[in-house]
Amino acid sequence: MQIWALILIVYFLGAFVLRENFSSLFMESGGASWVALVAVGLVATAFAGPIRNLMGSLSEERHRAMFALAALFCIGGIEYINTERAIVSERIVAETAAVAVISPEASIKRSWDGHFRAIAQINGRDVGLMVDTGASLVLLRHDDALRIGIPLGELDYSTPLTTASGKSFVAKFYITDLTIGDVTLHDVRAAVAQEGALHSSLLGMSFLEKLEETVIQKDRMILRK
Repeated sequence: MQIWALILIVYFLGAFVLRENFSSLFMESGGASWVALVAVGLVATAFAGPIRNLMGSLSEERHRAMFALAALFCIGGIEYINTERAIVSERIVAETAAVAVISPEASIKRSWDGHFRAIAQINGRDVGLMVDTGASLVLLRHDDALRIGIPLGELDYSTPLTTASGKSFVAKFYITDLTIGDVTLHDVRAAVAQEGALHSSLLGMSFLEKLEETVIQKDRMILRK
């Protein structure tokens, strides 16, 4: 009777392990996982005779020890499988979340004159900017700076600058927030040109170099943070 009790313990614990671990592998075939359970029973029955003979030659104390070892082995196997499943599940969730993250980006359309022009928000106000990779700073026209509230009287026009209109001087400062589309950068180096020195405010490298990527696709420039 004891040998059948041991076989039943091994069978049901093994069946639980198979059902928990392998049923997902047979989802498309419905009852295929139960085939694995039947296989466990057949294996246990096949080894019943040899195990019974072995158990008959052992003392009752050894019987109990073997029962305990069998139970511990099966329980340990179940715990190991559950732990592995939890680790795999966490890894899948983490990888899925990583893939789902989308970087902020902005799209700038090429204008009729071949330049890329954008409407940016500087300190919460709209300003038209032309992309100029030859400009080291974001350069604002005097009128644009005045319109968005830059304190021009506090600026020092001491930095020389050569533009299409000739040599001029600009006043450097920092833009607190500059937003184009979904891309917002903070503390961007900039300058204000003297009155009449610029025809258009420029989006220079002090903004572009802080981006993760700048890509031109046909008539659009994609900015990614």
